[in-house]
Amino acid sequence: MVVKPMFFSRKGTWTVLIMVLSFIFLFLVCCNTVEGENRPFGQQSMADVPEDIPLRYARRFTLKRVGTSTLIDVVKPAGAKLGVSYRYLLVPRGESVPEGFPEALVVSTPVERVTCGIGLHITMLRLLGEFESIVGVGKKEWIGNETILERIDSGKVLETGLSGSMNMETMVNLSPDIAFVYSSGSDTDVHEKLEAMGIKPGLSSMHLEGHPLGVLEWIKFFGAFFGKSDDADAYFADAAFRYETLERQVGERFGKRPGVIVGQGKRGFWSTHGSSAWFVRLLHDAGANYILEESTDYEENPISFEHAMKIGLVADYWINPLYTATSIADIINSDSRYTHFFSVKEGNVYNNNAAAFDSGRNMFWEIGMSEPDAVLRDLVHIFHPEILPIHRLKYYKRLH
Repeated sequence: MVVKPMFFSRKGTWTVLIMVLSFIFLFLVCCNTVEGENRPFGQQSMADVPEDIPLRYARRFTLKRVGTSTLIDVVKPAGAKLGVSYRYLLVPRGESVPEGFPEALVVSTPVERVTCGIGLHITMLRLLGEFESIVGVGKKEWIGNETILERIDSGKVLETGLSGSMNMETMVNLSPDIAFVYSSGSDTDVHEKLEAMGIKPGLSSMHLEGHPLGVLEWIKFFGAFFGKSDDADAYFADAAFRYETLERQVGERFGKRPGVIVGQGKRGFWSTHGSSAWFVRLLHDAGANYILEESTDYEENPISFEHAMKIGLVADYWINPLYTATSIADIINSDSRYTHFFSVKEGNVYNNNAAAFDSGRNMFWEIGMSEPDAVLRDLVHIFHPEILPIHRLKYYKRLH
């Protein structure tokens, strides 16, 4: 009897074929293993595929999850100012850096030493419980927080300067893990100079957001650098709930929208300081109508003085006039023609300097922007007092 070798049997053929293919597969996997990661040849690990982390209002940055790391893009569309596009890859200490993002600035997290450009950056870190990490701030005169001022006086926190006047020697000596800086996309941005000095810049374009909750949602940007995304999410969610609840209440109850102007005359033109898109949205949500400009692209646009005066004559309210004004007399003394404004005649002029630090510095721009729901309550009480009749103004006061 002739016995056929197993190799030639149908069953034996499949057995050997499977063994050969398995060996080839294992060989390719082993050849493409990097730092303990099993990555099939020619493919990216599923852990390295970016997964969107949804943001509700912010439009100037995005968040994505890449395994245990976080991918952040900071963007400002090109327009009147130069465009900004920046990418960060935040990698937890001890973890390997995900592949496929060569253009990203890699930052080990949580960061421990940081510098802040403006007071609002300081507020964001305070809300996250990361006050102690601040080793430098832009300019003492632009900061109101008493604790930071004390640390500047004691030498624990140094002044770094801002934009074009930034002291690079001080920055290098501080050696922060990240330097949070104000970014507008203009020629005064210093992120490239910082990088050239070996310092990692953390670009913040929060002031360019189109919604006050978009400004606040930047707390998630800061939280990611400290490994405190959960804390950031919780703070934002609470404030957003309060804001949206009041916004709906206003939308259901108010009737006519009063006309509002913002800003002041300055050196032959009208400065709309404070009327950027997020503030215009605040006015809208509070039941008012911003009538000074027709454009929807608000970035503190200069307006002709003649146009502003014409609109000011009929506007029901004047908000955020001369920032140092504490009375109607202060405004009229700057230009007697303001006596003809309807808002001045009716006493409907309100300034956002009611709350101040011990130093006298206005709290609105440093803390108020982190409390959009509180600012909204103030504005609703101003325009529609019947909705919040017992509310006590926090950031705003009526000028007499």
